[in-house]
Amino acid sequence: MKIRQHLDVAISLSVKRPLFLHPFIIFSAVWLSVSFLYSLHLSSLLRYTTREAFTTALLIWAPFVAVLFICGALHVVTTLGYSPAKPKWKLDCELLERRLRVWFKIWLAISVIEIIVSGGIPLLWALQGSSKTYVDFGIPSLHGLVNSLLVAVALCQFFLFLVTKKRRHLVLPVFVLVWSVLVITRQLMLSSLLEFCVVFLRLRPVRARTIVAVPAVLLLFILLFGVIGDVRQGSSDAFRTLAQPTSAYPDWLPSGLLWGYIYITTPINNLMFTMQTVAPANNVLFPNTSSTLFPSVLRTMIYGSALGDAESGQLVTDAFNVSTAYVGPYQDYGLLGMALFSGLVAFMCYFLWIRSDIKHILMYAVVAQCLILTLFFNLFFALPVIAQLIWLSYFFMPAIRFGVRMPDTLITTPERARLS
Repeated sequence: MKIRQHLDVAISLSVKRPLFLHPFIIFSAVWLSVSFLYSLHLSSLLRYTTREAFTTALLIWAPFVAVLFICGALHVVTTLGYSPAKPKWKLDCELLERRLRVWFKIWLAISVIEIIVSGGIPLLWALQGSSKTYVDFGIPSLHGLVNSLLVAVALCQFFLFLVTKKRRHLVLPVFVLVWSVLVITRQLMLSSLLEFCVVFLRLRPVRARTIVAVPAVLLLFILLFGVIGDVRQGSSDAFRTLAQPTSAYPDWLPSGLLWGYIYITTPINNLMFTMQTVAPANNVLFPNTSSTLFPSVLRTMIYGSALGDAESGQLVTDAFNVSTAYVGPYQDYGLLGMALFSGLVAFMCYFLWIRSDIKHILMYAVVAQCLILTLFFNLFFALPVIAQLIWLSYFFMPAIRFGVRMPDTLITTPERARLS
């Protein structure tokens, strides 16, 4: 029996922790930007004052920063005088690629079944004027988990591209973006792009072209976001009717910018509306926060009448039905619930931030995009998203053969040739 030889070869990459990717910078930038955009009041839907918006953002931001500071202080104290050796990244590339191929084929098979069961794909439905929408696609309770598998596989392939510089590894990351258009799922596209960006910026030096490219990609996404939104609504005029832009909003701007502005500002608008109209349940089980960890078919069975409007809260208008990641914690335990949730998120992000191995860098990319998207919804407790951490743990698990743990080895093609 032929036994594959494992060679101990370290990856030569610039591993760093750029300051702009620190949880404090990301979270502060997100909520400061939300507060500033809200203060412009470019839509009649935004019913609260600038002071109320900044106060709400501060109630969210302050506990997060406090826990980060405590974690940072404890980390400094516990590592004082300890100088860890430069980490060596070792990984069995062949094993990783084999696992990614197998699980992508599994995703493909399940997606074919979903297409058959659903009777097509959402983009074709929209082009044909069908009454079906993107919410009718997929198998309930399975579709989200399958999407998390696809994004996790694509993230690993993107990492392999950065390591090997082989363009074939970009096929799947590009496919994820195309697939998100086919199924008209902007959250899938946004999450994937954010994760790719975090990994790229973590592993590659920031050059002038990077500073230009990132905003360009962001602008392209916003414009594409608007196009997908117009397809879902039927036309840009239909969305303008829903968005109710004020006279201060420039009508000549592309619809994507209005889509972006409304989607960024209405969640905190809904959160403030919920805080003024809903009495917290003061339930220590936090049902509205934790219920999204379970498939939809199990939520009502587990929580029953304890659930409020877990994901949406009270809405100013039904057209915009997200209320930030904090609407569930508020419904569960009021301002204290929001503070506890911020603290938990800060601890989780810091725990992954201080680690420099491959698996945890990719995991940090997942929680970083969750952190950015707290202005929309709670992805930290969303099973279809946070399940990526489970997939990544499996993909990077060392092989076990005959009860013996095999060494973790990465062998790139040039190194293989040199060592053989």
